[in-house]
Amino acid sequence: MEQLISLYERWLHVPRWQKWIVIVLLGIVLAALLYYFQIAPLKEELSRKQRKVESLTLTVNRLRVVEKRKALMLKELEELKKQIKEIESRLPTGREEVSQILRSITDADSGMSIKLIKRENVKKHRYYIEYPYKVVLLGTYPSFIKWCEKLSNANRIINFGDMKIESLHPVGESKRGRTKQEEVPKGASVKAELEIKAFTLTE
Repeated sequence: MEQLISLYERWLHVPRWQKWIVIVLLGIVLAALLYYFQIAPLKEELSRKQRKVESLTLTVNRLRVVEKRKALMLKELEELKKQIKEIESRLPTGREEVSQILRSITDADSGMSIKLIKRENVKKHRYYIEYPYKVVLLGTYPSFIKWCEKLSNANRIINFGDMKIESLHPVGESKRGRTKQEEVPKGASVKAELEIKAFTLTE
């Protein structure tokens, strides 16, 4: 206590200008301590928060881009699903025989007649089953072209395989030389032998 009193008495005898210098120096020291222990940590914390906000903003922007891409991909997926359904609707159902389709096209004033429809051995693949048919038609060449067009427009996926067309009246051959089995419909001039392939999806 006496030391404090002695210090106070000395302070009273110190000139005023020296007192101001001491006060200013003490203020500077206190300000430096305040900055070091209070403001500097706060600035560092603020800097960390700002870096975190920038990182989160970048993440949000990336997520927005991903969300837009996801929306586009979902839209494309829906389009693909529609296309798949459309293709599936054109595939043979398994309940509808391809021979029925061929006969219905032939009977619809096509100008062609069916001599043979024979289904060959079924071929199983990974995603689909192939049903090959051997077909023999009699008629005229223009009628055969129209018949092929009608078949290609049928509401089923049916592909053409190997095809052979020959004349029913080769030059130098007499009609009298034909047997009864070789008789052909009136007006027919060509015989078309072709392979037709139908498909169903593997369940």
